[in-house]
Amino acid sequence: MRWLAFLIPAVIYAASASHEPGSWDTAELQGVPFILGISHPTGFPLYVLAGYVWSHVVAVDTIAWRMNVMSGVAVGIACTAAYGVARLLGAARTTALGATLWCSVTPNIWSHASRAEAQDLAFMCAALAIYAMLRWMHGASTAWCVAAFALSGLGIAAHPNALWILPALILGAIVGRRRGTSGRRARAPALLALAAFLAGIALYAYLPLRSSYLVAHNADPTQALAGAGGGIFWNYNDPRSLAGLARELSGSESQTPSYLLASLNPVHFFSALVAFVGETRAQYGIAGAIAIAVGVVLSWRRDWRVTLVLLLAGVTGLVFSVIYPNESDVDRYRLLVPWIAVPFLCALAPRAARGGRAVLHVALVLAFLAAAAWNVQRHLSFFNHPSGEGGRWVIEAVRPYAGTSDVIVTGWLDATSLAYGAYVDGTLPRRIIVSDNSLRLGLYRVWSQRRRVFVLVDPHDTKMLPGAQDFAKLDDYHELYLVER
Repeated sequence: MRWLAFLIPAVIYAASASHEPGSWDTAELQGVPFILGISHPTGFPLYVLAGYVWSHVVAVDTIAWRMNVMSGVAVGIACTAAYGVARLLGAARTTALGATLWCSVTPNIWSHASRAEAQDLAFMCAALAIYAMLRWMHGASTAWCVAAFALSGLGIAAHPNALWILPALILGAIVGRRRGTSGRRARAPALLALAAFLAGIALYAYLPLRSSYLVAHNADPTQALAGAGGGIFWNYNDPRSLAGLARELSGSESQTPSYLLASLNPVHFFSALVAFVGETRAQYGIAGAIAIAVGVVLSWRRDWRVTLVLLLAGVTGLVFSVIYPNESDVDRYRLLVPWIAVPFLCALAPRAARGGRAVLHVALVLAFLAAAAWNVQRHLSFFNHPSGEGGRWVIEAVRPYAGTSDVIVTGWLDATSLAYGAYVDGTLPRRIIVSDNSLRLGLYRVWSQRRRVFVLVDPHDTKMLPGAQDFAKLDDYHELYLVER
């Protein structure tokens, strides 16, 4: 059953994954790991390193598809952890599998598991960390507690959103503390857990080390452009310097530090609790949300400590998402919410499935499987991927106009797709891609003394560019300008 809890979701995600590069962050996270580059803040070193190995070992189909599938595998492992948590709390195998399959095809989980997302790997680490902590709370060796904190550190190295499970892990370590583990006997495991946590975070050393190597070997094409700074895909923020590393780790360009501090205000905890309830309803429907609420009560009566850890992990994981305004896809910060519902759904089933209870048990399993099948039927469009979708079309549209050694400047949304074509799959060979929303035409004219510089803009937002000629119309939302020398 455990293997089915992984295999069925993973196969669904792989079958619904696109074979073409996306746009926005998706295209970047499909491409950066393959070239062992540096992505936008916070760099996501575990995701990049794991993706480099995966994309070169699993050398089938397109690179974009490989990275999409890696996310699907990560979420499949997280689903297996949900199954494991339900089993720890006494659920039967069939009940745990039915609830896990329902969770795996909830809209938020499925839509993000079928595309490249750093949050998917962080979600996997967080799910495994919670499972490890609950194993320890149920009497397993201290190694499980240490593993929980090691996995949380690795999760932060995949995406810093994993930071928000720390309060739940610390609470679990406190309320699950064994009798007789005081003084020196308690400090040793705590120090081991701290060391394991820091070891995971230490992967961020990849950023300055890799940046120094790339600059020393002229690997970043934007090094030929004075004033360009670190180029996307290769050397975002140029973190070999302290200033660049601070920008990369903090995400200060998006005012992230101020919002992170604001999220520590306890008043936002209530907003996160409301978001937790709303997200549960959005993923499972009204009937499912009611069933989960009943399951929380039953789970609390059976083991309030474990229930409290699960609920805290789900709610604190939403605090940052409810106050951060610079995120167009806030749902990718909320993957833990439907995951945590699995053991609560299983709590509806009686411990002993005999007589009338056996009928209730079978009915619950069938209800879970029916809900999962209904979700699949509702989202069959996830399997449809027309040729040239995503960012492929803009790569093909630009290619006839921009030749080798030309510079293409555009906003982040399309720049990542073009960078994928230029640096990853070679469909835009030897082009230099610059992501810049500021339209610094004076700087572009300097570059144009040695090479042609194109600027790709949305004509609805930019009617004209002084010092540049309208060169080509790609579609109603993409106008290509050539900077005059």
